[in-house]
Amino acid sequence: MEKKLKIVAGIAAMAVIAITFIAVFNHKNPVNPERITLAVAAQPISVPVYVAYEKGFFKDEDLQVSLPSFSAGKDALALVLQGKADFCTVAETPIVFAAMKGKSLYIIATMAETTKYLKIVGRQDRGIRSARDLAGKRIGVTLGTNAEYYLDALLTYNKIAKSRVKIVPYKVEDMANALMNGDIDAALAWRPYTSRLQKLLGGNAVTLEDDSIYKMNWIIAGDQTFISSHPETVKKVLRALRRAERYIMENPTESAQIIARVIGAEDNALDNYNFYLRLDQSLLLLLEDEAHWAIDRRLTDKNSIPNFLNMTYSKGMQAIDGQAVTLIHK
Repeated sequence: MEKKLKIVAGIAAMAVIAITFIAVFNHKNPVNPERITLAVAAQPISVPVYVAYEKGFFKDEDLQVSLPSFSAGKDALALVLQGKADFCTVAETPIVFAAMKGKSLYIIATMAETTKYLKIVGRQDRGIRSARDLAGKRIGVTLGTNAEYYLDALLTYNKIAKSRVKIVPYKVEDMANALMNGDIDAALAWRPYTSRLQKLLGGNAVTLEDDSIYKMNWIIAGDQTFISSHPETVKKVLRALRRAERYIMENPTESAQIIARVIGAEDNALDNYNFYLRLDQSLLLLLEDEAHWAIDRRLTDKNSIPNFLNMTYSKGMQAIDGQAVTLIHK
């Protein structure tokens, strides 16, 4: 009898050990997850962040992520520069302007790219049928963003001097009323705002775009001090985003539904975006090109190009996918 009791007790002990083992290796909600703030531009191209959040990929990395949202990436970046966020999603142009002001930040990866990010939605009743009709028109633009860079490139390509258009500064979320009221003749914006502008104007809308003049990079950047002192956190964020990238590729319909639910985007909001987490030399070339543009157009009081290589943090991407890092170190 005593021998049987010992056997039963041994089995029970082994069961407790097994249960404990399973619990340790399958926990999804740590008692003390690391808290970070990722300021996100509420746009379809930020979908990897939303997928990682909704599908629990951040939680799997023991991260509790706060996602303050903004209509423009430059405002998300501003939160990082104010010390109120650790990371942000942003296009390359606001980073150029921040660098020209000597701000300290790190680019940890490019999350996506596209040639179809920006569109001009104009009023046909103001005589706009093509890009060349923009001469003499009032165009709403969110300054300090890649919209400003794109408009300059579009005007140059169509041989329209910048002095021949009236650029009217607007926040992207305020352009609908301005366009409907006739305060501007056209608005330069991005999704989901372009779709809303098109719906508001209906048959009076004309949409202008040129995917040959600009390829936008959508970036994950962060506070330089935080990133330098939290290398493991950077890896966790990147691993979660890499899982999200794969999920988007394998589940495009559900991913589109997530972004539609979160920000109210249309069903085809993810069309024409290439989601690929990387850190490559082409980004540095684009940053340098836009810095030259800012200097030439006197949008900055600086006259030298920042060293953008020094603004990249490659250790995180090297750790999760070294082949996705193609920076050239001089």
